[in-house]
Amino acid sequence: MEIECIDFQQDCFTQRFSRKDKTLYKYYQNLSYDKESIETVLKRPVHKHTGQLADIIEEEMSGFGLSGPQMDNINKLREGRRVVIGGQQAGLFMSPAYIMHKIVTLLVLVDEIRENHGYEAVPVFWIAGEDHDFEEVNHTYIYDRNHRRRRKISYKPNLSVPISLGFYKYDKAEMKKVLQKIIDGCGDSGFLHGKKDQIIRMIDSNEYWTELFHALVHDAFKEEGLIIFNAHSRKVRQLEIPMFEEMIDRHGEIDAAFREGQEAFDAEADIGRMIETDTNVHLFSGSEYNRTLLSFEDGEFISDESPVDRQGLVERLAATPETFSNNVVTRPLMQEMVFNTLIFAGGGAEVKYWGELHKVFEVLNVPMPIVLKRMEIIHEDMRIRKLMDEHNLTLSKDMLEKVDETKNHLLQTHTDASLLAEVDEIGGRIEKDYNDMKNSTGREQYRQLIEANMKMHQKQLDYLKRRYKLEVKRSLRHQLNDLDEVAEKLMPNGELQERVYHPWMFKGAPPTYPKLSYTTELTVIKTL
Repeated sequence: MEIECIDFQQDCFTQRFSRKDKTLYKYYQNLSYDKESIETVLKRPVHKHTGQLADIIEEEMSGFGLSGPQMDNINKLREGRRVVIGGQQAGLFMSPAYIMHKIVTLLVLVDEIRENHGYEAVPVFWIAGEDHDFEEVNHTYIYDRNHRRRRKISYKPNLSVPISLGFYKYDKAEMKKVLQKIIDGCGDSGFLHGKKDQIIRMIDSNEYWTELFHALVHDAFKEEGLIIFNAHSRKVRQLEIPMFEEMIDRHGEIDAAFREGQEAFDAEADIGRMIETDTNVHLFSGSEYNRTLLSFEDGEFISDESPVDRQGLVERLAATPETFSNNVVTRPLMQEMVFNTLIFAGGGAEVKYWGELHKVFEVLNVPMPIVLKRMEIIHEDMRIRKLMDEHNLTLSKDMLEKVDETKNHLLQTHTDASLLAEVDEIGGRIEKDYNDMKNSTGREQYRQLIEANMKMHQKQLDYLKRRYKLEVKRSLRHQLNDLDEVAEKLMPNGELQERVYHPWMFKGAPPTYPKLSYTTELTVIKTL
């Protein structure tokens, strides 16, 4: 494998953030990825509940078979070692590929911190099991090599799941069908065919959507020592009861700080609003059957259930903490209340909304971690490079435009313009002759007949032009399809492949990546 890093599709904010613009970093407590900031964060006191948190994680991960490196990292966590953390919803069979790339980012950062700063940080992946956006995670895409197009594979596409995914029990038979479709779609992969039976056992031995996701991530990264944290666990929620209670008591302060901080940050960053929410509580409540955003009106908390006062809500929290969860405003806050974090690595949008939340951290006196943008990774195989070389294409933010230009140039150079001009000339003569015929004295009663006949001839000429252009395209179909394949594999629908395709499309068992270094540039992994 070869590695290339390129400046790609970075908006103005990301460019400013990457070069550590001080006018932006003040919204991140002036912390950046450098020796001084790392030392500052490492001096912070450790949460008192850290040992209890490690015990919960060990117990819950034990069911998936703890590896030696994972056990070592749980012990480090128990001792108060700080974490490098990132998270994501539980996508179908770990899809799309950027979920894997988030985890790879965590591992790269942990390695660099060990090598450059002599500190043993712990990689933690946070599964957002409380999320209820089923339509976002119930599908994946593969590139269909036979039909040379992107193909969507869904798990029960018409199913509505209004509850947290951590409560959803999947249909095992249907999940196996989806697995087979993905394996078939990914083509001749020895890795997948070798793992199929093991994945089927995972489907059979688990019950809930997030459990299966956990099992898959665990299997892929256990030897790297990845700690997997299920945010929707009942024991985790019990640990979080005092934190939820503080958020309930101070919901007004949190909301005011969020609104004020968001306005200040967005003006300085020159971006549109990232977090859109009308709630003033920023917490969810519900049951195993629904999930509702709380609001506060006239001294009562409103949800799908009967309105309750503060005491009633706290009693509900104590009885069923697993039915409470955070929205986008309070989730980062909860993360920092639970973990001793050194670095949070998130997507570009996450980095921006952490900036919008700076005032919330300040008001609640919760220190922020170092916030970094996760690595973006794209896979480029030998076939794609060969096609790009043939057509003089390079991976760049305007690559799709270049592909269209190349296709248009091919069509133009293989089109006989004189033939089309002759057809147009014939059409012009026919129109003139028919108009002369129609407008001759004494033929008024035949004008409709003459016009109809003229239109019939014009229609035939139009058909000739269309059919000729189609034949030209057919003669170039291999070249045109090759160009479409480049665009579709690297930037499907104008997005980086990692945001669309399933990670199993790319050869090799994750995380068999070469040695990587942290960067905000696009990392291109070229398969030899």
